[in-house]
Amino acid sequence: MKKETNMQDNSRIEKERKYWDKIAPEYEHSVIEQYWKVYPSLQDKISKDVGVGNTILEVATGTGLVALEVAKQAEKVYAVDISQPMIDEAKRKMIDKKINNVEFSVDDAYALPFDNGMFDTVICNNALHNMKHPGDALSEIKRVLKPDGRFIAIIVGAGESLKFKIALTISTILGQLPVFHKLNLDEFTDFIDKSGFVVVKKERMKHPEDRMALLYVISKKEE
Repeated sequence: MKKETNMQDNSRIEKERKYWDKIAPEYEHSVIEQYWKVYPSLQDKISKDVGVGNTILEVATGTGLVALEVAKQAEKVYAVDISQPMIDEAKRKMIDKKINNVEFSVDDAYALPFDNGMFDTVICNNALHNMKHPGDALSEIKRVLKPDGRFIAIIVGAGESLKFKIALTISTILGQLPVFHKLNLDEFTDFIDKSGFVVVKKERMKHPEDRMALLYVISKKEE
């Protein structure tokens, strides 16, 4: 049984890597800049909410936009992504910006290579809805958080209308942007709450030009 599970997991990882590797060079332009005018405000908000002088982990960092922003006030930032090209893009930006307190690595969100209770804050931005089994990632995030640590999670509000649900279901079937979980804010909050966290704040973030809102939830590790 263990061997079968590993084979299935390896298959999932390779499939995910293949997709994200392919879009990495154009990710910021084709996804972030095209669809999310709210992103600068989102980055500012995350930076304020992580606080000053903490040890931070970002899961599914992509090209490192958020990790490099919060690094300005964090003591240390670790940032992981399943895609090597995404991490390569992030490292290039880190060098250009002369930032030296971020450590990027290629790792799976379902098996984080960190000790228990290591981080003051974990961020997972714009990713949980793209994961087929986000509960596995949330279990790992809870494990690596300090007892009083906070978890900042953001997803696309794909569940806010039937139109969005249908469009993104078709996209996933066609092998385009994978969106496995189409939730509204209350559904997302409930999902986080049932995954071993206590939700302390929730809100929608949306620029007037954006088609879909981003759903922003802050929670604490439930003891």
